[in-house]
Amino acid sequence: MLFFSLHRLAAAAALAAAIVPAAQAQTSYVPVMQQYGDFVVTRDRHAPLVTLTFRKHGYWPGGAREVVEVRPIKATREGQPMLLAFTKGYTGQGTILIGVQNGEPLMRPISPLQRDSMVRTERDPEWGVPQPGRPEVLLFARDGRALDTGSGELLWFDVAGGVTGDYASAMLVSVSPDGRRGAYLTNALTKVGIIVATRDDGVAGVLALPPDTYQRWLKPLSEAASAQAGVAIKARQGRTDSNRIRRELELAWFGQQFQWKQGKGGWQVTGLGLSSAPPEGKQP
Repeated sequence: MLFFSLHRLAAAAALAAAIVPAAQAQTSYVPVMQQYGDFVVTRDRHAPLVTLTFRKHGYWPGGAREVVEVRPIKATREGQPMLLAFTKGYTGQGTILIGVQNGEPLMRPISPLQRDSMVRTERDPEWGVPQPGRPEVLLFARDGRALDTGSGELLWFDVAGGVTGDYASAMLVSVSPDGRRGAYLTNALTKVGIIVATRDDGVAGVLALPPDTYQRWLKPLSEAASAQAGVAIKARQGRTDSNRIRRELELAWFGQQFQWKQGKGGWQVTGLGLSSAPPEGKQP
């Protein structure tokens, strides 16, 4: 009788041991679902991608089949939250903004994928850098535009020359409090300045920075970015794009040294004891 009881106990223990892993295996594959209005984002715990649906229908923004992450922003459209998403792969669009119009979700690219550095971009998606003092504004410096997450409005400004890419001649570094002007940091052959551009009426202000600005401020930032990327490459982790690190360091530097000031000519930039002013011959 004792042998029989021990045998039954051993069998029960074996059965329990078999059931527990099976139960754990089942629960580990329960997808994680997040709902934002009529949008639902689903992620399997072991999958690197998410699926996106709108009113129970699959949604592939811009035809992209590989959606890495989705983030809501404060703004809404037609009562539905607006979303930021990053899509990768050969159908991917990069960082996009999704909003509902006439009852249907529509997307707009914010930071497109660069095909020559796709792997690097996919490893470190671009979500924008919060503007110092105004975290609701996300700056996409490489792409020459900004996103007001409160209104959902994409912002870019009327300035001549290249303002996109890793080596743009003018980089968007700040947006005025009213959202109508953008400040650009220019750097041509170490001659550094600031341009204040309007939404649709060209340049509203210029400021030539001291001749030693590059050597004193910007060159050390570039060197720090290269060193930081080098460490990450050797460690095989972290950010490895020195251009992107440099841009973010320059954005932080600008936020520390400059601010917007309202004057007769509208919003202008002040800092380092200097102020931008309307170009010669242009009325405030």
